Amino acid sequence: MFNSKKPSQKFLDLEKYYKSLHSGEITNENKDQIYNGKATMVFAKIIKKIIEKNKLENLLDYGSGKGDRYFNKSDFANEEYPPLEKYWNIKPTLYDPGVPYAKPTNRIFDIVVSIDVLEHIPTEDLNWVINEIFNFSKKIVFLNIACYPAERNFSNGENLHISLFHPMWWYGFITSIASNHKKKCFLVCSSIKDKKFTYDNFAINDDFKNYVD
Repeated sequence: MFNSKKPSQKFLDLEKYYKSLHSGEITNENKDQIYNGKATMVFAKIIKKIIEKNKLENLLDYGSGKGDRYFNKSDFANEEYPPLEKYWNIKPTLYDPGVPYAKPTNRIFDIVVSIDVLEHIPTEDLNWVINEIFNFSKKIVFLNIACYPAERNFSNGENLHISLFHPMWWYGFITSIASNHKKKCFLVCSSIKDKKFTYDNFAINDDFKNYVD
């Protein structure tokens, strides 16, 4: 029913909201710290292995936020990382309608990563958004999805994670789409149990075990 040229009204409303949030118009927080790409660091090492083993040369970060980690060093989990552009040794392209980074046109990329994005997408738009992610990819898709409520709510009290589903729901939904694309897909669903993060890992046309030392 909806597509990239005709998304739902809720999608369009959210796009306006995130532009205002990124610009600092609707918060007293330091706007430079809002969705600056830090969540990507959780997966920096496994993505590096995927890039190296598959000899990937370019990357699209779909829903990158500000994407600061690509161009600035990071201190994460008691380690110091160089900018991801250097750490991964890959040419990055960033896309996020809230920042704004323009959506690429007539391009495909060796790998598309999308970290902590899909849970922010209205359920009625998930099909076309996920298909678009796969269409941007030449070889590999890496997805991380949060399966827990966000710390932030909209002014009406609704949680920012508007598409909250069990990891197995996500696996089934994404598998049904991935089956039409014949590409490798890595899916990590993040949950919180007993105040600790847990991760359910799924791979399509590959295996996470191939990237563990």
